[in-house]
Amino acid sequence: MNEKKQSNIIAFPNLKDRYIDKGMTLLKEKKFQEALSMFSEASELNEDKAEIQLGMAICLMELGELHEAKDICKRMLQEDIGHYFTVLQIYLTILIQLREYQEVQTTIEAVLEENQLPAESAEHFYKLLEFSRRMVQQEEILIDDIDGEINEMDPSFYLDEVLEDVSKQLRYIESLKDRNIAKHFSGLQVLLDNPLGHPVIKSMILQLMIENEVEKEVLVTKFGQSLNVKPVNLQDIPSSPFTKKVLTILDDTLGNENPTLFEAVKEVWLRHLYVMFPFLPEPTEANLWAAALHKVGYEMHGIEIDQQELEEVYGHSFELLHEACQKIYQLEEISYLQI
Repeated sequence: MNEKKQSNIIAFPNLKDRYIDKGMTLLKEKKFQEALSMFSEASELNEDKAEIQLGMAICLMELGELHEAKDICKRMLQEDIGHYFTVLQIYLTILIQLREYQEVQTTIEAVLEENQLPAESAEHFYKLLEFSRRMVQQEEILIDDIDGEINEMDPSFYLDEVLEDVSKQLRYIESLKDRNIAKHFSGLQVLLDNPLGHPVIKSMILQLMIENEVEKEVLVTKFGQSLNVKPVNLQDIPSSPFTKKVLTILDDTLGNENPTLFEAVKEVWLRHLYVMFPFLPEPTEANLWAAALHKVGYEMHGIEIDQQELEEVYGHSFELLHEACQKIYQLEEISYLQI
């Protein structure tokens, strides 16, 4: 269609508002893909309206397109589109899901320097700042620990070289997709049994073996534990009874009061199990892990929660709950391959 014909097209009256209203309705119904289509149509009408951009960002976040959602929110903040602190809260939520804690810290500190923080939001943002600082510090400690462990093991090894090895392993595994892995079995077994191997690499290898229906028994070593398994008999993480039981309990509590936060925490739980795979968290008490995920979800988003109420709802003491939360944080730190 040429430009002259395009310029002659007249949009239906209030078409933009109809797209927005339909998008909002679909968003409330959690039909995020359909809602995104409506907001995108509204955006095509040369509208940079705040509710359109924010609607698109929320849909993208719920659909797992975090980087795109982040870019929209960042532009809205920079160009002062929409209610600043509403956009800021969503932006910080996305950064937390991306584990970009340094950016969370930098952003909140910049807001505090402006002295424009609403009184009702002050405590929330200070808690979020404290959490992000703690996570940044843990990342630094983790790197120092790895450096020390490597240097004690062999002075000729350095962190960069180990990361390079992980990168090579990842490319190797990627190269085996859609191929017969039978002749690579011995090499993959060595990687699975290596006590210093990255747990995510091992989970990727097991997933590859499951897809190839490997019936041979393999030895998997993770977190000081070893286990002989037949990949063909391993159950998919999202469909395993333990995974479902924890999420069912969590959905009945957190899911009812904050569905968006529940979805974010659900992803944390699936990542946690993926890092541990084929092992399960100990102790295998569904209520405990549901409580820990509830607490972690609130902490990660700077929301205050009554400790006693949490203990009463889930039936677990603070000590056990604290230990479970720490395990979630520790595995969350290594759930993404830093290569």
